Amino acid sequence: MEKENKIVVDFKVKKELLKYGSYPTIKKSLEGEANTPQKIEIRKEALKLGGVEKELIDINKQIKRI
Repeated sequence: MEKENKIVVDFKVKKELLKYGSYPTIKKSLEGEANTPQKIEIRKEALKLGGVEKELIDINKQIKRI
């Protein structure tokens, strides 16, 4: 399973997302680690509430290009 991009939200949004699960579930979902239907719903709602998706950078690829 490939890791998804991280979604960054402020604390207020994290509190609103608690209706979808516990804090560890929210954290794993936003970091792109969990692989469940619940994760998809959490990520979708986080983006709707103003979250920003951060692109992952593969350091190994960056080093090879230099």
